[in-house]
Amino acid sequence: MSKNECVQRARNLNQQAIGYRLSGTKRTLEWAAGACKRRDEYMQQARAAQA
Repeated sequence: MSKNECVQRARNLNQQAIGYRLSGTKRTLEWAAGACKRRDEYMQQARAAQA
């Protein structure tokens, strides 16, 4: 996956996480944590592709 694809997916996951957090239920907060974890993984891939 290219750097740009990784960054785009990370941005999309970040937006999802924000929406999940705003709803405030326990289940969606868990989904937000999962989305943030995946976002961080994509950003690591983007950094690796850059190096």
